[in-house]
Amino acid sequence: MNKALFFDIDGTLVSFKTHEVPESTIEALQKAHDRGNKIFISTGRPYQIINNLGPLQQRGLIDGYITMNGAYCFIDDNVLYKSPIPQETVKNVAEISRREGFPTIFVGEKSMKVCQPDEEVRKIFYEFLHVEVLPVATFDEVVDIETYQMTP
Repeated sequence: MNKALFFDIDGTLVSFKTHEVPESTIEALQKAHDRGNKIFISTGRPYQIINNLGPLQQRGLIDGYITMNGAYCFIDDNVLYKSPIPQETVKNVAEISRREGFPTIFVGEKSMKVCQPDEEVRKIFYEFLHVEVLPVATFDEVVDIETYQMTP
């Protein structure tokens, strides 16, 4: 019988202090994987900003991903489940954000765009998530994205 283990990233696999996967965690996951257990990442992050699991990915220890709080799930290139937000809802949120002037992050299957980023958004992306480039876009550019997650 196959068993599956599901792990969050931030504060679970990756230390808040070092922003890295501890060697002891890598060794434990290697042992679990060697015993036939499947290892899945289950996170609120979109795949585009899962940038801190390199040691696990390089060893082939991750069998699949549940991303965007369950809205997009896949193994390799095989999509197991996806649940995009209705396009009308995306357009409504974009219009409200544009009108009210608050930042919004639109996450699609292969892309992520930030509209009206402020200093708090920049801090989260650069300091906490260690993203190298903030993907800024206009609202007109995001309304056609098949969106799986929005963060106003």
